[in-house]
Amino acid sequence: MNSLKNLSLCMMACIGIASCTSKQQQETVVNNLPYTIIPFEKGVENEKQVKLSDIAEKITFVPVETTDASLLNKVRANNIISVNGTIVIPCFNMGAFAFDESGKFIAPISRKGQGPGEFTRFMCVFGNSEKDLIYVKSSKKMMAFRTDGTFVNEYKVPGLGNPWETSIVMQDSVTLSAVINNTGQRPYRLILGNAQGDTLNAFPQYDHFEIPRGMNYTYINNKENFLYQYKGESVYHDYYCDTLYTVTRDSLLPRYLLDMGKYKLPKDLRLEAAFYTDDAEQAKKNALSYYRPIFLENDRYIVMPYTTWNLFERDLPAELMYYDRQTKECIKVKDGAFVNDMMGDLPFCPDARIAENVLAEWWEATDLMELAEEGVELPDNLKNLQEDDNGVLVLVHLKK
Repeated sequence: MNSLKNLSLCMMACIGIASCTSKQQQETVVNNLPYTIIPFEKGVENEKQVKLSDIAEKITFVPVETTDASLLNKVRANNIISVNGTIVIPCFNMGAFAFDESGKFIAPISRKGQGPGEFTRFMCVFGNSEKDLIYVKSSKKMMAFRTDGTFVNEYKVPGLGNPWETSIVMQDSVTLSAVINNTGQRPYRLILGNAQGDTLNAFPQYDHFEIPRGMNYTYINNKENFLYQYKGESVYHDYYCDTLYTVTRDSLLPRYLLDMGKYKLPKDLRLEAAFYTDDAEQAKKNALSYYRPIFLENDRYIVMPYTTWNLFERDLPAELMYYDRQTKECIKVKDGAFVNDMMGDLPFCPDARIAENVLAEWWEATDLMELAEEGVELPDNLKNLQEDDNGVLVLVHLKK
């Protein structure tokens, strides 16, 4: 079932470690505790069946309109966004498409080409509700569009232009780009730039390593979120690092520390360090014991889909955990999905946070049709799906 959806495996890179500042700086940070410690290790042992009504106020099912101009393929579920109610769905190699809250198609957002407002390599989308803008990242440029698809402007973005790089626009229109350390020798992990593509600041990458046999790979899955914004603050999560940072123009401020305990991946079992050596098969087996969480921040609940560090096992399902800010408790969700006791009985396992306190899960129409044949009750507006239809977006509004 889609509640146990696999984290799709793609070529690409990995990054940093927890020691992202000097030893003296770390000690100061730890003693002052200016961040929230999330007890991930304890949460793994705290498994419960969780009803959706326990954490959510509302659930809606949005069948996405299918037209000749809006045929979706290879949806990037982790990068779906909402800008003042306009839903933007990005697709690998195709660009992005805008729909209203009911799923009615509005317009394409950018298209492939060499001209203004066109992408040569589609990378990601990002939204700014205050400015009512949608941004599309393409190699070394960022393009701005209105929610009706109208092109506004574009500007250069510093960085390497690699296809797995993500960028967002900070509150003062400064671009923030995450550089993936796939070679093990990247000098920077974050680069801030202005509209002309000039580098305003760059945060060093302290985690350097050698790649055996000259291999150069990185892996991303369909839930990654290296950069995100919440309540106007920009947040960076480096996946070899158990710390999330609030990014300002001048500093990285610890925001959350994931207490991974025995589930933290040892340095000698990283992909680059072990998976391409003579002991690769054993390294893959060992990596099954360590976890790799994704981070979906909300007002009360921080929801964390996670998988093992053996990213070569495509059939391994994603697990699910959440942290309750009120109780300070981490809970592992039984069967990797919330029980849907609010509408129908389709379980819910989020792919993304598309707006503040709104989680989303993407379903292909064919998958839902198969589940219906197996006896899963779907809402009335999904009972006439056809094989060639676009998919369905499930939106869950969380309690605050």
